[in-house]
Amino acid sequence: MESRAAGLVIAAGGIAVANDALFAPLAGGEPPWKTLNWRLFPATAILALALAGLEKLAPSFAVGLAGLTVAAVIIVPYGNAKPPLDNVLKVMGY
Repeated sequence: MESRAAGLVIAAGGIAVANDALFAPLAGGEPPWKTLNWRLFPATAILALALAGLEKLAPSFAVGLAGLTVAAVIIVPYGNAKPPLDNVLKVMGY
């Protein structure tokens, strides 16, 4: 059985890593991969496992929490860089 919550959490972790490794340097920060916060990898894995377990008990709650995680990663700064929304808009020239 697939876990939708774990998939959303892995997507959120991927966005956070891409922001630290690629978007922030393109927006005028440090060189690529220098600002990467390596703690994002185990944090993503632990949260994905936890929400996959919670999804067996309360499926809609776990998926909702994972969706909020994705939204928060896009808006709130996690890691060493500004939020992905800010960095992408800066790269696009806005």
